Amino acid sequence: MRHLSRDESEIGKSEMTDTEILLDDALLLVEQNFYFLHMGEFLGKLSKTEDLNDRSLFVVKKYENDKAYYFNAEIIQELLANARQTKKEEISLFEYFVEFNAFRGICMATVESLRFDSPFKIFMQKLFGEQYENFFDIVSFVRNVLSHNIHSEIRLSEKDFDGTLKRIRRMGRNADMTFAFQYSLNLPELGAPNDAYTFTCKINFEELEEGMPFLEILSMWDLMMLSELCFNLVMTYRMKEEKDLREEEEELWAE
Repeated sequence: MRHLSRDESEIGKSEMTDTEILLDDALLLVEQNFYFLHMGEFLGKLSKTEDLNDRSLFVVKKYENDKAYYFNAEIIQELLANARQTKKEEISLFEYFVEFNAFRGICMATVESLRFDSPFKIFMQKLFGEQYENFFDIVSFVRNVLSHNIHSEIRLSEKDFDGTLKRIRRMGRNADMTFAFQYSLNLPELGAPNDAYTFTCKINFEELEEGMPFLEILSMWDLMMLSELCFNLVMTYRMKEEKDLREEEEELWAE
């Protein structure tokens, strides 16, 4: 993966504009959150299947000037107990926070990356065509809900969708939208396992109301597939960037 660590992403930034740096940081966050999702899911599975209570639960983080923060072993033990008591097909508290924090981080970074007039935005607009605005609205909706939610069960607040609905009406678009993506057709360079590897998402923004359960509008499967799509889009753009750069260098050497 390109630019997995933030230190590596600093290389060459001295030659980039402020907008290019912000865009690169946003794309990096999409990648990092997707990796976090994978590692978190692995650790979540491990905590369900392995008895980790016999390990040392003493965790300390050391900082500058001889400062240190000591984590509460009883809290760690409580979360491990929750994981062991959670059935394989159910979601533990740890997995819950891993997944929703990753979904929020991915969608937030994707939205921010599309706020810039940049080659990445042009790449996305060309790829999606008429579906671009639908994609942007859906990702914005997920980001809003997961950023504003304070309910133990994720429920909608009017501010999660009101701005998007006004934007849709202002643009004269249909608020009952469908976003459909077929990997073999839209991103053949990624080598989809088969033609059936698709992602389809439907939301009628006119029907959204305060207090509606979020997961009745978008399922966990939808959120996983949307997150994967955001990651794959960034990776495809990165590959295109690198290919274009190589071709430019080859042309210079040919001269």
